[in-house]
Amino acid sequence: MAVLKEANIPIGRSVFIPKKDGLTLADIEVEANGQYQIIERPECFVIKNAECCRSILATVKTKE
Repeated sequence: MAVLKEANIPIGRSVFIPKKDGLTLADIEVEANGQYQIIERPECFVIKNAECCRSILATVKTKE
């Protein structure tokens, strides 16, 4: 497993993970201490904070 990004995501904000080397939604794993939403776009994945009252800590990794 390789860590792609670790981020503290404030309320209503997002983190962008670029698609590179043929990365797909099935290839990534997200660990977070709150609710989040994953949106797939042609150029990147968007990890959005879905909590109403607090920021979350999210780690995005590749699956093996």
